[in-house]
Amino acid sequence: MDFVCVCNHCGKTIERDFLYCPWCGKENAEPSDKAVLDNVFGQLEKKQASDRSSRVKKIESKIEEIERGLDGFFGK
Repeated sequence: MDFVCVCNHCGKTIERDFLYCPWCGKENAEPSDKAVLDNVFGQLEKKQASDRSSRVKKIESKIEEIERGLDGFFGK
């Protein structure tokens, strides 16, 4: 798989010969593999943290909705 690489901006797999990433449009410079991986995993960690936070907020909202329903049901 020497003909593909990972875009160091968005982390998508692209062909090594591409001058620009077709996904994010950034220039396909070939930094060291460590720099690419650090960038990609850093972005992934940020996205995962954001997704976790969003899921927690949705769960909290549902719990509050259920509690209001139970309060109404039990006459509190």
